Amino acid sequence: MQEGSAIPMLHYRGFALRENVSSMLSIWIEGMGEVDPAKARELLSSNMSLEEIQAEISRGNITYRGVLRLAQDVYQLRGISLSRSGNITRIDAELARIRFRDARAAEGAEAGEVAGNISLTIDEDLQLGKGSMRIKAGSARGSYSIILETLPEGMRRGCHHQAPRA
Repeated sequence: MQEGSAIPMLHYRGFALRENVSSMLSIWIEGMGEVDPAKARELLSSNMSLEEIQAEISRGNITYRGVLRLAQDVYQLRGISLSRSGNITRIDAELARIRFRDARAAEGAEAGEVAGNISLTIDEDLQLGKGSMRIKAGSARGSYSIILETLPEGMRRGCHHQAPRA
């Protein structure tokens, strides 16, 4: 991530290692700026440029949402904490199973129930990260070591915004 828009859209991919087994891992996180409707009307009726309005909005609260895919299992990231110090980004979140129509998707954990947590440290200069993850239920139950890379800009499916520096 570089300096830029205060609303990040991030995509990481890599491997989760448990004992002697590795599984593919993908993580998508996006930030959403919260704007009070009255404040939005005020900004839109002002004589500010679009860039000035965007800067004003980016000063407000940012809520993060995300998804983690571990092999064929999909988890919602909840309570995402994203912080940055220098070139290091730290991400912490809880994992909740996403239930699809296929009953196997919620095996061992009810849909929406917190099923574990994840903690990551990303070196933005190297575009590499590592971390740990713990899943408490289902066939993926266990503790994992994580190795990942930041997807190059051209492969981020429209993810062109960058996270702020703290």
